[in-house]
Amino acid sequence: METLIVVGEKFKDFAEKNNNVMTVNAFERLVWAGEIKKINKVIIGQGVQLDDISRAICTIRKHYPEKINEIVNLNDLYFQNDTEHLKTVHKVKKENIVITSPEKIDEETYNSKLILQDSSELLCDHQTGQHLQGMVLIEASRQSVIATSEKYLLKEAGITFPKKYFTMTLMNISFSSFVFPLPVTVSLKVLSKKGKAGSKFKCQCCISFEQTGVKKAEILFSFTVYDLNYITQKECEQASLCHKSYLESI
Repeated sequence: METLIVVGEKFKDFAEKNNNVMTVNAFERLVWAGEIKKINKVIIGQGVQLDDISRAICTIRKHYPEKINEIVNLNDLYFQNDTEHLKTVHKVKKENIVITSPEKIDEETYNSKLILQDSSELLCDHQTGQHLQGMVLIEASRQSVIATSEKYLLKEAGITFPKKYFTMTLMNISFSSFVFPLPVTVSLKVLSKKGKAGSKFKCQCCISFEQTGVKKAEILFSFTVYDLNYITQKECEQASLCHKSYLESI
């Protein structure tokens, strides 16, 4: 075995039905047994959490240091424990981070990697079959929009609200093929944007999910970013009107 793919325990079915694939627990046993010496390359797939694989990584660093550089995408997992990145994707629990920090490719394109974790809220109920559920990609697109805006788009537009509120105005999803627990590139392309300092920011973008060089899904996403104080006031007004209208209707 020259190349090994490691996936989370939730993707045990994928590991059992495909060659050169192991779950995290099986990988840990392989490392402890010294079988890592037979592996030339380790690829981290979906469902793997840094906290779960860290014991195996420590063993490799201590006893097989020359092998650590052969874990080709290990650095992606460190975003799972990055507190600043947690804030950037607007999550509270680190296990719900599903993407790495986006990187600017050109003036319109920003890429990140999918880093789904076994204990994610999106997998806590059940896992059907070998593929990733569609809701995983939807959440990844949401995090991509927010992180790209926080890291690049809002700063470039001069938007400096102390506290921001993102509102989704359109989501159009096209699935063309199953996405499996292998590495996935999340690519956000800005189609249009409008905003200036002191004003709201509007943007339309297209988020695509590529695996093995094939586009597996595409999401058209339109959103607006407001000052939190403004949108909170509007929400209160609408909540009051809705409450009043409901009581009058019963």
